[in-house]
Amino acid sequence: MDTAREIPDSVRPGRPGRRPITGRAFRTTVPAVAACLLLGACGGGGDDKAAKDADTSTVTPKTGGTLTVAMASDMRSMDPFGALSNSYTDNTRLNTVYDSLFWHEAKTGKVMPQIGESLTPDPGAASWTLKLKPNVKFSDGTPYDAAAVKFTWDEHAAPARKSYQAGTIAAVKATEVVDPTTLRITLNGPNANFDHIVASNLAFIVSPTAYKKDPTGFARNPVGAGPYTFKEWTNGDHMTFVKNPTYWQGAAKPYADTVVFKIIQDSTQALETVFSGSADLKVSVNAEDPVKAKQKGLETKVVTIIGGESLFFNNKRAPFDDVRARRAVQLALDANEVNKISFSGNGTPTKSIFPPDSPLVEPGTETVQSTDRAEAQRLLNELAAEGKPLDFTYSIPQNANAQRTAEYIMTSLQGLKNVTVKLAPMPIAAYQTDIVINKNYQAAMFSYYLSDAEPGLYVNLYSTSPNNYLLYANPTVDQNLDKARTTNDPAQRKAAYTAVAAQLKQDAPLWTYQSSVVTAFHRSAVVGMVLTNDGMVLMDRIGLKG
Repeated sequence: MDTAREIPDSVRPGRPGRRPITGRAFRTTVPAVAACLLLGACGGGGDDKAAKDADTSTVTPKTGGTLTVAMASDMRSMDPFGALSNSYTDNTRLNTVYDSLFWHEAKTGKVMPQIGESLTPDPGAASWTLKLKPNVKFSDGTPYDAAAVKFTWDEHAAPARKSYQAGTIAAVKATEVVDPTTLRITLNGPNANFDHIVASNLAFIVSPTAYKKDPTGFARNPVGAGPYTFKEWTNGDHMTFVKNPTYWQGAAKPYADTVVFKIIQDSTQALETVFSGSADLKVSVNAEDPVKAKQKGLETKVVTIIGGESLFFNNKRAPFDDVRARRAVQLALDANEVNKISFSGNGTPTKSIFPPDSPLVEPGTETVQSTDRAEAQRLLNELAAEGKPLDFTYSIPQNANAQRTAEYIMTSLQGLKNVTVKLAPMPIAAYQTDIVINKNYQAAMFSYYLSDAEPGLYVNLYSTSPNNYLLYANPTVDQNLDKARTTNDPAQRKAAYTAVAAQLKQDAPLWTYQSSVVTAFHRSAVVGMVLTNDGMVLMDRIGLKG
C-alpha cells in the first residue's frame, strides 16, 4: 500500500504537525519547474522523440554505465521490516540490494521463481515447502540458506521489530529448517495462495550476520544477496548502489556498474528529467503519466491492479463509526469530477477496487455507491436531527494533486447542509506516522496497489489484521476472505471476492475513485526492462542499450 499517492507533484513547504484549513476551497501555488522544462531545449531526448512500446525485456543490455532511476520519495528504512516492501515506492530499491525469493509476472499475476526455486503446498495447503537455489551467498559471504529465510521471517514476527509485514507474517505458525535449501512452513490455517503472500510481502531476505551485528544501523547500511551493494544515502536527494562482484548469477550480471536512485518529488519535473536524459526511468502511479510519457516519446509499460486512490474512513472513530456518515460522503462525491480536476481527464475513474476485467469478481462488480446527492443530504439531515451533524478532518499528504482532490471533496460536501470539513495537509513522514502507524485520523487520502487479493485484501480488510488501516470489521467479509484464501479454484475465489465487494458497497468503509494503474516510463536507451505486477523493476535484468 502506498499511503500518500506517490507525492506526484510539487510538495508544499513542510510544517510541523497538523494545520487544518477550513472553508469552501483553498489555493496552492505550484513552483516553477526546472529550466529544462521551461525552455524545452536542454537536449538528451534524442532517440526518444517517437513513442515506442516495443517489449525490450528480453534484450541484453551492455555491460557498464550508470542507470539513474527517478523516485517520488525517499525511503523510511532500507531493511524489509521498516520499508514498504510490497509497494512500488520501495520495492525496486529493495530488489536492488536483496534480490527476491519470488515475484509476480505482470501479464498473468503468476508467482515466478528467483532465488526461491519452488514453493509448494501439502494437501490441504496448511503447510508448504520452500526450496532455494543452492550456493547463493549474501554480499558479506554469509550463506543465503533456509536459516536466513527463517531468521528474516522471525524478525518480521517479532513484536519489538514493529515490521510493516507483521500482519502478513501472522499467517505463519512455525518454520523449520529441513536442510540448507529447504524450509518447512506451517500456517495457522489453510492458505492455497501462500505463494502470493511470499512474492508480495516476504521476498526480501537480510544477511543474518550483518543484521545481528548492528540491528539499528542495518536500516541505513543494508546487506543482501542482490545484484548491487549499498554505497551511500543522502537523505532527500539520492541513494547509490554499485555492482555486486559476488552476485549469485555470475560476473555477467548485473549489467550497469552503478545505480542511482534520485529523489524527484514533482511528477512533471521527474518526467522532464527522464526526457532530458538526466534520469533513465521512473515507476509512477500518477494517472496522467502514461499519457504524458507517450506524448514525450518515452517508452511505457502499464499494469492495472487491485486497489486505487481512495478516501479512507476510520470506521472506529466518530463520525465515521456510523455507516450513515460514510454513505453520505460517498454518495455526495463523483469520481469523474475528481478525474477532471486532479488528472485533467487522463486518469481512470472507477467504482470498484477491482479492475474492470478482474477474474476475481463477476463482471460489473462495484464496491462503491453511485453519486446520489439527494440521498446524501437525507442522511446528513438524519444525523443532524440526532445531534450529530457531520464535522470531520480530512488528512492528506502535502502535494498539489492531493490538494486539488481535497479541494473538490471539501467544496462538494460543503455544498450540502449539515456538514463541515477541515483539511489537514501533512509532510509525508508525519502523515505515515499518524495514519499508517498510529491510525490517528478521521478520514484520509490513501493509495493502495495490490498485486493479488492474497494477501492484499486480507491484511487490509480482515477485522483483526494489524494492517487494517480502516479499522473495518464485518463478519461476512472475514468469512469470505477466509474462504478465498483456502482455495485456488477460480470459481470459488470469484464467488468469495464478489461477496466481499457487495458488502463493501453496503458498508462504505472507503471511497475508491481512481483505478490502480502503475506505469514505468523510460528512455529507449533502457533495455531489459521487466516490470512486475507489484510495480517492481527486476534490477538483475535492466541496463543500457549497447
